[in-house]
Amino acid sequence: MGTGSTLPVTLHEYKVRASLLIKDLDSSDTARATRAAERMRALPFFAALSLGEVLARRDTVRHKHGLAVIAREAGHATWTDLKQALEDGARGLDTRAFFQKVQAVFLNRWFSTYEEAARSLEAQGGFLFPFRAQCFVCEADFLQALGIDPRDADWERMGRDWVRPRDGAAKERLEAKLVALGYGGHHVAR
Repeated sequence: MGTGSTLPVTLHEYKVRASLLIKDLDSSDTARATRAAERMRALPFFAALSLGEVLARRDTVRHKHGLAVIAREAGHATWTDLKQALEDGARGLDTRAFFQKVQAVFLNRWFSTYEEAARSLEAQGGFLFPFRAQCFVCEADFLQALGIDPRDADWERMGRDWVRPRDGAAKERLEAKLVALGYGGHHVAR
């Protein structure tokens, strides 16, 4: 179930997706209910059942089942695994810290979608980062003011795009450097 966004999904958003899945399963719209029943079959308990049998048992389906399906769709074996992965990710780069530490005024380019930001990056250059549900593109001066070296070769290796890096290893190296500089996340999603 895609959202059309490539920005990181929060724990809250995953919980909402699980609630929507359960609502779809309980829907009087046969097509919606059938699609939800098919998704429920990702769980071992429902896997051996026909769609009709899953639909017949929908009154036994709980929110925890929806959470488990959402976790599997996100590539994790369990809800606990998904939650842990998000918590571990929260310890990585936190771009909110950029704006808490920089004292100078910079004109960053802000976008509501990644696609708009990527077009701006391609046309005008800079460095693309996520910020909550948005993206921004900053210039090298902004990074320098934060004590970050914009000339680090890993920026070019990753395409200066934090959201969709060309080279994941380059991003990991840069992330370790930025976290060491104090730009790590300490907010754990609950």
